[in-house]
Amino acid sequence: MTKEEYLNLVNALEGEKLISVEYFEINYEGYQTEFAGNSSYDCLDYGVNLKMQSGKVFGFIWGSEFTQYGVSILEKPLQSEVAECREIDVTRSSNWCQLIDDEVKTAEVVWHWVKEVGLFKKKTYYPQSIVLTFKSGGVVIISALEISDNSHWGMADNIVVFFNHASAQSYGALNA
Repeated sequence: MTKEEYLNLVNALEGEKLISVEYFEINYEGYQTEFAGNSSYDCLDYGVNLKMQSGKVFGFIWGSEFTQYGVSILEKPLQSEVAECREIDVTRSSNWCQLIDDEVKTAEVVWHWVKEVGLFKKKTYYPQSIVLTFKSGGVVIISALEISDNSHWGMADNIVVFFNHASAQSYGALNA
């Protein structure tokens, strides 16, 4: 995928009205995460579907279009990409309910870079986060990041969904 194709997918979110949200978690035995909306972020082991009023579904997972790992965006449900995942409808959680039936006003990519070790090595830019701003003023930041045991790291095989800029900034999701 080219950068232009990627940006076209992200821009396709603008003007879409959100009607439901599903989280996807890999089915680890004995592991059950609850997403009741008690935090300024949700950390997912796989990804998220945003279902729109137009009938479109945008799936967000960690991927490798530019480097391992950035945020991948698919213009189809994650069910088409993965089997054996636990699906959790979070539409009514306190973090999402105020955004349902709201329109995406802007969709922006936060590009980060990684450089191979050594002198004169080229920087590779990848999409670390996608920032969705809604007409109501709400914000969702989807980032290829993992938060675990009071630490965090980018370029991870997890997706973190932030619900405010301050929290996303404190974990490095908005650092370009």
